[in-house]
Amino acid sequence: MLYDGYKDDYEIFVMDADGSNQINISNRVGIDWLYYSFGDRLYFISDRDSTSRKYFLYEMKWDGTEVRRVTDYLVHDSWIGSRNEGSELVISANLEEDSDSRDLIIIDLEGNVLSRVTNDDFQNTDPQFSPDGSQIVFRSYREGIDELFVIDFDGSNLRQITHYPADDTTAKDWEYHVGPPQWVNDSTITYMSKQNDNYSIFSTSPDGGEPVQITPDLTKEGYPSNEGWHSWSKDGLQIVYNASEWDGNFNIYIMNADGTNPRRLTTDKWYEQAPVFVYPKKEDEN
Repeated sequence: MLYDGYKDDYEIFVMDADGSNQINISNRVGIDWLYYSFGDRLYFISDRDSTSRKYFLYEMKWDGTEVRRVTDYLVHDSWIGSRNEGSELVISANLEEDSDSRDLIIIDLEGNVLSRVTNDDFQNTDPQFSPDGSQIVFRSYREGIDELFVIDFDGSNLRQITHYPADDTTAKDWEYHVGPPQWVNDSTITYMSKQNDNYSIFSTSPDGGEPVQITPDLTKEGYPSNEGWHSWSKDGLQIVYNASEWDGNFNIYIMNADGTNPRRLTTDKWYEQAPVFVYPKKEDEN
């Protein structure tokens, strides 16, 4: 959530699935941005131990306690994924200080580098493991605009799976032709894309099948809806996402997996983006 634009203050909030009980769990002036959760643990980037907009990766409990720094090297502003019951993360980082590249690396929960998936001069970001952990989908600018690619976890068998429509000129250079992906199941990868002058959520297959638009170009009232960053529920039945309507403000919505029954969860003045499903442990669970 953009809490104070003048101070460049982004906060992390948690709330119930119906939008109630919103709680600020980061509570500091600066950038804290959540990109992943596993169980009751949240993984976020923050500039709290560096300078403005230079990030380390952190972990904390869902209620904002037990904060610890995971990496002693800077990471990029990028979504992350995990495999092996959350014990390994795939992130975007630059391990060479004199390089402008962004490489995908697999780390353990102490920040130790287990392997390097990419080692090139491209901007490789927003990685997500396949359900079995053998492949990674990520976003890269190696085709001149951002597209999605799939690669085996050992860095082999690279292939492009999205192709932005050549006749669509509505996305500016700095806008998402293809946004951060989510690997949902064995047959589905979803992503955001600006097409027909509107951001929508699309799905494709890991083999790069014909994309399917999940969300409409317009709201029921006829205003652009601009759906973007999103996350899937663990059972694959719901999508939580951010969208902006006629007033330009971002709010959090939830809908069924097929795009039906969208419901708005937030109604305040702040810019709320990049929602992530979280599954806190109950008090009687070990």
